[in-house]
Amino acid sequence: MTATKLSVITFLIGVTVQTVVFANPALALPQQASPAASSPENKKPDAQASPKPSLPNPDFFGIYHAGDGVTPPKLIFSVEPEFSEKARKKKIGGDCLVSLIVTTNGTATDIHVAKSIADTVAAKQREAALELDQNAVKVVAQYRFTPATYRGTPVPHRLNVEVNYMIF
Repeated sequence: MTATKLSVITFLIGVTVQTVVFANPALALPQQASPAASSPENKKPDAQASPKPSLPNPDFFGIYHAGDGVTPPKLIFSVEPEFSEKARKKKIGGDCLVSLIVTTNGTATDIHVAKSIADTVAAKQREAALELDQNAVKVVAQYRFTPATYRGTPVPHRLNVEVNYMIF
């Protein structure tokens, strides 16, 4: 007895491929290839082969993004993050991703946590991890940058910064 495969592709958020194996070929759906699908001129390019489309510059809020002639900001002053006493005692560490906008004068604004350390720890350690996230926001607020430029003019730029807390 031969087995027949039937593949179904669904498009929701991503691509999901489900494979069903039928033991009885009589139960399998007949697969007919349409002549238009097999011709080389009607083949669509692979979605993964083409690069992700870049965000418009500027976006709806007037914030610029990397690419399309925009030079990114450069960090010129940073402060080292410090552990809170609770996090040190519980030996909590990890990476906190902080999102910010670098203004035209090189300061950081609209600072918020994009990925929290608290998401990666147990519930009873969450309070100490949240203290590290708050500290990361305070530290990033002190950063100074040379602003991003577009055609030689300073422009506001959205940036993500990863603050790493390591326990030794």
